[in-house]
Amino acid sequence: MEDAEIKKKLAMDHQMLMVLEHFQLAKLDYAKNVKIYTSIPQENVEIYIERLYSMELLEKYSGSSVKRTQAKLKKTNEVHKHHTYYELTNKGHYILKDMTEREYIKYLQVECLKLLVLKRLRKENREKCAKLYDMGLMDKNYEPTSMGLAVVDLARRRQIKIL
Repeated sequence: MEDAEIKKKLAMDHQMLMVLEHFQLAKLDYAKNVKIYTSIPQENVEIYIERLYSMELLEKYSGSSVKRTQAKLKKTNEVHKHHTYYELTNKGHYILKDMTEREYIKYLQVECLKLLVLKRLRKENREKCAKLYDMGLMDKNYEPTSMGLAVVDLARRRQIKIL
């Protein structure tokens, strides 16, 4: 799968991006622990991990035990593996580094940018607001997130006519 296609999938699905970002923080982890730290249902976490694994952004950890120096969120010094542990690949690191507002703006139409700016339009366009929510650009109260505001700021700097 091409990097551009992977970035598009991550930009369109904020929960999958959250799972990948968790591995950047934790270094090494398993599905149940990802669920605890991200508040995403475990079934979804398992699906996202499999997708990220198939995209070669995650790899299975092969050691027989896990030390806290490897898994940053572990509470004990060393544990024997009872789960399938995953870690971020180099490709995953580079993809995450590229996931900025410049990546998001590629997939947004001007109408969606207007929704991020104009509050009065949000009530009329719930389906587009749902798309922005899935992308992580809008919260559940239909207010722009920090990434949503960064996308709007980039659009203004690029002189894209929003209003």
